[in-house]
Amino acid sequence: MVIKVGIGGLEVARSPEILETILGSCVAIMLYDKWKRIGGMAHSVLPEARGEVKDPGKYVNTAIPALITKMTIEGARPEKLVAKLAGGANMFKSFRGINVGEKNVAMAKKLLKEYGIPIVGEDVGGNSSRIVKFYLKDGKVEVRKKNNIVVI
Repeated sequence: MVIKVGIGGLEVARSPEILETILGSCVAIMLYDKWKRIGGMAHSVLPEARGEVKDPGKYVNTAIPALITKMTIEGARPEKLVAKLAGGANMFKSFRGINVGEKNVAMAKKLLKEYGIPIVGEDVGGNSSRIVKFYLKDGKVEVRKKNNIVVI
């Protein structure tokens, strides 16, 4: 079954489920425990939350700890997690010189490093939207941009 992850959403599931989202400047943060075949995806819109957060998936700095917590509850082992990233495109002219997509990716990389979670694949940047499918049976991620498909 395909589980759609909406803007600002966060989902955790087990094999054989597929997590799917559509991205522009947002970043998809995908965590996976290959031995338990449990995966999680957050569709983060902005790098940092300021104030109270109702939807932790919306912000990179709240999405990563929320994913780790939800996955641990489902049986994943934090020390076995690996990460993949997709998205972070520069879809629009930079607002006041700020490239939101680039900032989202940079924050995700910084926090994953702090949590000790290696990034084993990525398809980030550029200026194209993406459709992302995360296959929990094997951890593969299919990224579709225009007429091109990349597997990470």
